[in-house]
Amino acid sequence: MTTRVTPLVIALLLTTSFSVSLISSVSAAPELSGVWLLNLPDSESELFLTAEGQRILNAYDLLNDDPSLACTPASSARIWANPNSLIKIEQFADRVQISYELFDLRREIPLGDASTLTDLPSTRNLDGTYFSEMGSSFAHYEGDHLLIESRNHAPGYIRTSRGIPQSANTIALEDLSVVDGVLHITHTYSDSTLFEQAFVLNYTFYSASETDVSIYNCTDADYDWFNALNAKPEGDSQ
Repeated sequence: MTTRVTPLVIALLLTTSFSVSLISSVSAAPELSGVWLLNLPDSESELFLTAEGQRILNAYDLLNDDPSLACTPASSARIWANPNSLIKIEQFADRVQISYELFDLRREIPLGDASTLTDLPSTRNLDGTYFSEMGSSFAHYEGDHLLIESRNHAPGYIRTSRGIPQSANTIALEDLSVVDGVLHITHTYSDSTLFEQAFVLNYTFYSASETDVSIYNCTDADYDWFNALNAKPEGDSQ
């Protein structure tokens, strides 16, 4: 007796195969979801700047040039490395959502290859303002790691304390993994116009007890506290 395979049976088999494949790929993703807080100190590689990178760094004035003064993220590295700010990671079948307490940033990163990359920044705040300083990103899983690649950056600063720059040519790679309950991120910045060799930062985060990030509600800041701290006592002429 011969069993005839109808188009309906083929369609059902293909649908089932696709569903199993999708479920398998999602279940195989490493578990990164949760709310995290930065462990200090973080670390970084030695800095090797080009002449242009050094020029930008030398011209940097913290009290005037730090984008944070206008509630603007200077870079994704600056946001990851902010102490005492909650960060929530959520994983979905087609994307990763990262919510940063600082500046109420929401970063939506599609899973896939470079074809999913768009000119639109991946990060906006709760008011809907997009920030190209954070770049346009896409991501994929490799074993126990989530790899996020970001391009199309606006000029900004990887380290605002010293004015380490990024440019429109900058490509950033974030490598996320969880080992023994600790989130590890290796953040690599490549840009031949600014760096003679890649600049690498490393962070670790511990799992927080909170289930969500708080509302930051940023207003334009200033460094009056810094100026007051360093002001000479009244009557001191030195």
